[in-house]
Amino acid sequence: MNKLNDNVLDIIYKYKHQLEFKDIMKELIQYKINCKYNVSMEDLKYMFYVNKDGVRVSCIDVSSINVFAYEILNAIKKQK
Repeated sequence: MNKLNDNVLDIIYKYKHQLEFKDIMKELIQYKINCKYNVSMEDLKYMFYVNKDGVRVSCIDVSSINVFAYEILNAIKKQK
């Protein structure tokens, strides 16, 4: 691996980062949800209602959950 060109190494690390980023963000969002609710991200797919215009609206808006960083860190520490 040390014999590869720098631009090839950069591309490898970029794609590696993108692959890991997705899993890490999914895990952090799950911890964020679990700080307030006892549901999984898979359950959220089925937790919705239909408004008067016929549009599906999620029952829990993950972006509006207010959680401090220390709460997420405490949840991670409890898990480990």
